[in-house]
Amino acid sequence: MSDATHAIWAIALAGTASLIAAAASCADLEVSVKGLRSAEGKVVVAVHQRVADTSFPDGEGVIAGQSSLANPEGVTVVFADLPPGEYAVAAFHDTDGDLELDRNILQIPIEGYGFSNGAVGFRGPPSFDDAAVAVGSDEDRITVVVSIAYPGF
Repeated sequence: MSDATHAIWAIALAGTASLIAAAASCADLEVSVKGLRSAEGKVVVAVHQRVADTSFPDGEGVIAGQSSLANPEGVTVVFADLPPGEYAVAAFHDTDGDLELDRNILQIPIEGYGFSNGAVGFRGPPSFDDAAVAVGSDEDRITVVVSIAYPGF
């Protein structure tokens, strides 16, 4: 091989090593959703990062989302390779399968919902800080339980 080919392989291997090192500092966030009333519809789970001048759970902060068929025994989804940092999880039981949290005329949710850390708000969603979960560089997997609460109408 020529010196140029050796140099290209050396650069490629160095890049791969840095990617492996970066991936090694990432962790999986396992979200276990509990308290579903039925197997109707889906469970929608979103991971949020903090965004200045926005309110959690604003769509601007969503970095990953998944949906899964609802199951009263619980649903687990995994968000792989999150870099170290603070995240908050929001989930809801999408009983009609439209992938939106349905609300009444007063904008009060009519489908079940929940947040990481069991965070609850007063006359609205909780703060990001109340729902925040730290993902560190020394962990392979973090498990968060989100309990779904249903509006009492």
